[in-house]
Amino acid sequence: MRTVATPAARRQTWPSGDPVTVGHSDGDADVATPAATRRVRAGLVLPAVVLGLGVPRMLLTGGYAGVHGAAAWALLAVVAGSLTALALLTPVVPWLARRAGEAARVRQALHAHTDPGPGLRTRLDVHARRVLRLHWVGRAMPVVPAVLLLQGRWDRPGTALPAAVVLVAGYAALALWHRRQTVAAAAWVADRPGPLRAVPPPPWWEPWLGGRRVLALAGGYVLAVVAVTLLTGA
Repeated sequence: MRTVATPAARRQTWPSGDPVTVGHSDGDADVATPAATRRVRAGLVLPAVVLGLGVPRMLLTGGYAGVHGAAAWALLAVVAGSLTALALLTPVVPWLARRAGEAARVRQALHAHTDPGPGLRTRLDVHARRVLRLHWVGRAMPVVPAVLLLQGRWDRPGTALPAAVVLVAGYAALALWHRRQTVAAAAWVADRPGPLRAVPPPPWWEPWLGGRRVLALAGGYVLAVVAVTLLTGA
């Protein structure tokens, strides 16, 4: 009589004996596979965001990252082009493919609240902790479009008004995405799937990502800007 494997026996496990819940085994490179195609598309999201926020900013204010005119357009093109090239190279460069696969597993495990496997548990623990430290970014994000609207060249409403609408909508979507990330990170830190484990201590620079230290840095920056403005205007 032929024995039939039970569902439990067919279930894949990590070398540690833990069940596989997300993705593939560590180090898999999904070159020329549907998974690689999805990761290329995910990589193209970042240059699309850069262009989606940068182009209306240029049309509204005429500047980008402190640069104005043709130089600003060139800088925007270089940044978006570099990110696009990196995304397109991902499936053909092994270490990029491996890192993209790990990043995809981390994102999926974070939002699905499932164990990513022994190779990525610590990485996800640290990532979630840092996302929580940066929760203040979501609260500060509305300030950016407000400042850009004040800097807008409203003498050309035919260009400035549509650009302003796109810019505000883009930052609103970005704020919602950041909120979703923060909620998922908070759930992960409160209840980490997988075996009990110790989270690595934060490096010396990590506490500066949030809390009173960030407020101190922001206050120092504002004071420096005011001082330079007063000195140069005197």
